[in-house]
Order: sequence, then structure tokens, then C-alpha cells
Amino acid sequence: MVVVFDLDDTLYPEMDYVRSAYRAIARRYGADLLPRMLAAPNAREAFDSTGIDINEILDIYRTHKPDIKLPWQSLYVLESLRLAGNIIGLVTDGRSVTQRNKIEALGLEHFLRPDLIMISEEVGSGKISGEAFNRIATETKGESRYIYIGDNPEKDFIAPNGLGWLTIEVKRGGNGENIFSQKNEELSMPYRPKIIIEQLTELQDIINRHG
Repeated sequence: MVVVFDLDDTLYPEMDYVRSAYRAIARRYGADLLPRMLAAPNAREAFDSTGIDINEILDIYRTHKPDIKLPWQSLYVLESLRLAGNIIGLVTDGRSVTQRNKIEALGLEHFLRPDLIMISEEVGSGKISGEAFNRIATETKGESRYIYIGDNPEKDFIAPNGLGWLTIEVKRGGNGENIFSQKNEELSMPYRPKIIIEQLTELQDIINRHG
């Protein structure tokens, strides 16, 4: 079985990365900026509160080495999948340097097959195009079961749904801090996941039923 994950707000809370960036900015420009950024309701207002040129702020945000770690639920699920002999991949939108830094900080290389790490900047198109999923299917030709786990119904599931994959939305992959909306009822059926779970730890039962 091929089990493919989204990254941000699925395997770890993306707000952890945002707060890591705040700390990196404060180390560069002054510790007094950190409380100001943490108090802001979103990243844009946090950046504005610093009074520093936005291009300099964004460069730190995108390229810093993040201080983040996998929640125990993700570690448990990934290790269980690995030990059971499943093929594990990743499809994520974002810049190569940013997403590669996250992957390294989270220790995901231990679980992911290197040729199945698909980052939109490296692929040349975002998830919604389907290119990353097609590449994974090509690299794993001969496998009969595919699962994709994500958190954002606006872009995560339409492409793998079209390929006949089992799609699963995790509601609390970001520990309830998901950055993007999860209002499935506002989307047409092709965008919606086949299954919705609250926690990643529910994944093993689903795999046992569909394996």
C-alpha cells in the first residue's frame, strides 16, 4: 500500500513553524519583537508589527531552519506504517527550501521514500494540478492501493479523488490550529475527502479495513 501525506497541518501544526519564524526574526532584530508578534492575530499583522521591511522578514520566514518537531501521534502513525512495510510519500505545496527545511527538522527522511517527496516548486505545479500524484503513481507502478491524507479540502483531495485514491481529511492534524478552512459543505463533491477523521491515530483502523 502507498500512503501519502500532506505536510503542513497534517503531520505537524503549521503554527509551530510560524512561531519558529517569529523567534528567528526576534533573534535577528531584537527580542522585544517576539511578544509583539506572538500577540498578533495572524502572520501578516505580526510581520507588520515589527516595522521591518517585509522582504527581509519574508526571507527569514522562508529560509530559516525551523525549531519544530513531530507530535507523538504522527511519529506513532509513521513508524507503524513503516514497520508494516507500507510505502510512504509526501505531497506538499510550497517553496523547495522552506519545505525541505521542515522535512529535515521533523526527521521525516526516516519514513519517506526519497523519490516520493513531491514539493510543488520542484514538481512545477501545485497539488490541484495532479502532477505530483501522477508521478507517485508512476514511481510505484504495480501497487494497487493508494491513500492520501491532508487537511485542506480546497486543494488536497480533488486530484487524488480523480485517480481513485482513498482520501482522508484529518481535522486535528494541526492540533486544532489549522491555518486553512475545513468547511467541506461549501465545496462540491470532487473536492471532498472520502473519509474524515479527528486524529491521525484513527488512520490505522481505516488502513486495516481498506488494506
